[in-house]
Amino acid sequence: MKQECKQILLPRKGKISLALINNEKVLVLTTLFNTQKYIKLPQLSVQKKNGALIFPAGATAQQTASVYFLARWLKAFSKPVRKQLLLKGLGFRGSLSSDKRFLELKLGFSHLINIPAYLKELKISMTNTLLQVEGVERSAVGNFLKKIRNLKAPDSYKGKGFWYKNESKVLKEIKKT
Repeated sequence: MKQECKQILLPRKGKISLALINNEKVLVLTTLFNTQKYIKLPQLSVQKKNGALIFPAGATAQQTASVYFLARWLKAFSKPVRKQLLLKGLGFRGSLSSDKRFLELKLGFSHLINIPAYLKELKISMTNTLLQVEGVERSAVGNFLKKIRNLKAPDSYKGKGFWYKNESKVLKEIKKT
């Protein structure tokens, strides 16, 4: 009975290559935003053929778990994550600076708030009230949006502040005397 090889399909977007660093096999993934991610491959002979990584049959349980982890890791980088924040409130506005290095926000304070927006792994765009952030890593996108949202959290009475695009909250009723 012939044992079958395990194979992982590689994402079509981005560039993937195998490298040997300090006698360790390393998979190098160049993402859509030209950042590089590295992962050490399990102690198996691996080949890259026709858009797939091929692992030989007869692996141990630990090596099989490593192959499964590698497949999930590659799947995470196959498609970029896009999230949007909506800025609600009279007079609240935002824009990117002319050189696209800073995100300039007018949030009702006495001064403009400038946030560095030049991050390699994120693509940021802003209309007047809609901020769109796109990136490969879900955690990097989420952390950046959390930082922005903490500047002006949604008000529970009037609804002013940063809201996620499809977020809905029930506003509290104003007390009547």
